[in-house]
Amino acid sequence: MHNRQQVAEKLALQSSQWYQQGRACHPEPGEIRKMIEALRWVLLPNFFQPAEPISAEACINKLHSLLSEQIYRASFQRCLEQFNTAESITTSDELADKILQKLPAVQQLLHEDVMETYNGDPAASGYDEVILTYPGLFALMVYRVAHVVWNLEIPLLPRMMTEYAHSVTGIDIHPGATLGRGIMIDHGTGIVIGETTLVGNHVRIYQGVTLGALFFPRDEQGFMVRKTKRHPTVEDSVVLYANATVLGGETVIGHDSVIGSNAWLTASVPPYSKVLYQTESVVHQRSV
Repeated sequence: MHNRQQVAEKLALQSSQWYQQGRACHPEPGEIRKMIEALRWVLLPNFFQPAEPISAEACINKLHSLLSEQIYRASFQRCLEQFNTAESITTSDELADKILQKLPAVQQLLHEDVMETYNGDPAASGYDEVILTYPGLFALMVYRVAHVVWNLEIPLLPRMMTEYAHSVTGIDIHPGATLGRGIMIDHGTGIVIGETTLVGNHVRIYQGVTLGALFFPRDEQGFMVRKTKRHPTVEDSVVLYANATVLGGETVIGHDSVIGSNAWLTASVPPYSKVLYQTESVVHQRSV
């Protein structure tokens, strides 16, 4: 028992030395899950409701409370200064209100995603199937709200939101990426969309697609330079088929292009391009 106590004390000490923020100074994963559940209540009330029936206003109030608390916890600096200051709580409430004010616009974007998915997938029987069963729509819903949070420069929280969606769907969309209107994500598993990616309107993305960085620039001391355009630009009405990889901040996929399955692109292509992956023919001979 004594040895176990020593191990526990050493682990706690090392963790506090390495990660001074501590549990009280970052959003709580369990509460983020509840927050995303509440987002579904208010964005898609025809399909998702809390277990105990409550009014639409009560759903919004619940979401505001969850948002405000996690915004408050997201600020390490506030935790250092004084964890329970009235000023910090007021600021968190105001930021939560700003997010709520953006939700009608997010709902409109999400509806356009539903329509694009339904119109682009012959397997979809209706909007309800897209909303209730398509992981791409769930990932887009979380991303679109997280992107609002990201633009308000709230630290950590938007990334934790999209990583929760990643864990549920296998679709990894960085909250800093910019996605246009009417996005279709079909199947979705294994999709990666990096922080500085720009995606236009009416783009269709299939499983395994990567919109990533080609290289990571470093400064004179050898540290990575952050906040540079590292990821590609995908213009309007592009189709990216399964396992296509597009890399580089200067890479632009021109509008109305089709990027075939397994294609690997590190250079721009003009509008209306068709990019295919080809291999050498393999001839099989039958033994006699």
